[in-house]
Amino acid sequence: MKNSAKLCLLLAGVCSASLTYGQRYNNYDDRNDRNDRNSRRDERQREEDIDDRREFNRRSDENRRYDNRYEDRRGNDRNYDRTFDERDLSKAYDEGYEDGQRSVAIEERRERRENYKHFTFGIYAGANSTRFAGETVQDNQLAGRLGYQAGFFVRGGGRIYGQIGAEYMTSSSDFYRAGDGATIKDITSNVDQKYIQVPAYIGVKLAQSERGVSAIRLAVGAEYAAPLGVNNNAFNFQSGDFRAATVNGLVNLGFDAGPLLVGFVYHYGFADVIANTSNTQRRILSVNVGVKF
Repeated sequence: MKNSAKLCLLLAGVCSASLTYGQRYNNYDDRNDRNDRNSRRDERQREEDIDDRREFNRRSDENRRYDNRYEDRRGNDRNYDRTFDERDLSKAYDEGYEDGQRSVAIEERRERRENYKHFTFGIYAGANSTRFAGETVQDNQLAGRLGYQAGFFVRGGGRIYGQIGAEYMTSSSDFYRAGDGATIKDITSNVDQKYIQVPAYIGVKLAQSERGVSAIRLAVGAEYAAPLGVNNNAFNFQSGDFRAATVNGLVNLGFDAGPLLVGFVYHYGFADVIANTSNTQRRILSVNVGVKF
């Protein structure tokens, strides 16, 4: 009986030891399995990290090559990498275009101002016909009233200009003396007067070329006229019979074609040219041709 009890206890101890050892072995195997799995996971992680580093290094190398390739284009502009809205870019383009247009227009105006011919000197000569205020001139009498003039001028300005000059003029007029002689020839005589005149104008170029060399001009002004003498005549007029000086109003229509000019001038006398004689204000139409430099 005692032997049976000992045998049972021995078997129970062996079984307990086996279970304990088996459990420890199983735990050891589980730890080994976990360690193996962790090791494999760590290895994969290391491989992924290595791949990430390689990819990072590859991209860094590409970026450096890109930077080196476009470094001269980028320069030192701090705003190169800034992202702009499309509307901002469009606005900037429009403003740049407008600035460019304004710059071109300013440059063109500057060139026109520099190339414009602001000052002109010219000489001219022409013919004229004279009558007195209130006098009717018949066609058959026109030839006897013709005179001539020659002069020079200086003109300065742009589209609005000023002009001054001097001219020598001879004008011819028929004088009538009532109650003397039996025929018209006995009481009518042609009197030639000689004047030095200083005309001054202010005018506008109605149309002109780019440099102002060719133009259509309209000008108004006045002239100072001083008599120089008179021809021998039936009325025995002498220089002392004429006023020392008179002032005439002027209207000038001119045409410039390069260096050539043609002008039509109307002289309107404001005062009698013969002292103590009424209705002797001169009315003169003259035509001039000339050249200018």
